Amino acid sequence: MEREQQDRIAAMPRCQDATSIAAPAGDLLSSAGRHGLFVLGGVSFAVGAVGLVLPLLPTTIFWIVAAWAWSKSCPRLQQRLYAAPGVGQHVRAWIEEGRISRRGKHFALGGLAFGLATSAWALAATPLILAAVGLPQIAAGFYIASRPE
Repeated sequence: MEREQQDRIAAMPRCQDATSIAAPAGDLLSSAGRHGLFVLGGVSFAVGAVGLVLPLLPTTIFWIVAAWAWSKSCPRLQQRLYAAPGVGQHVRAWIEEGRISRRGKHFALGGLAFGLATSAWALAATPLILAAVGLPQIAAGFYIASRPE
């Protein structure tokens, strides 16, 4: 399986310079959009990589954005991200199937609960502000919990 994935990546066109990040675009706007997506993918990947060492900065969500952006501009980099040990399978599962692993759900919901508790403590439980901060977190929690595993 690993060898097949490496062969698929090797067969993809290279994405090493600005002229080869995607198929030739028909117009300037399309080309600029692809270059913009390529840069967005790179920045998202870099921020996610920083999240590997900073405790409260998430990695997976930034790498999901990078995979999406690269799917439109440089599929080779998307496949390389999918091949990354540990997180690659989770990124692929979300992009292709909208799936979140049970462990991923637990971490995400735990992080949301921690954020909500921290907000309640820091805001001294001012009801209106707490509702403005808490309702989006609760909605995100329900959305995460409703995704297939």
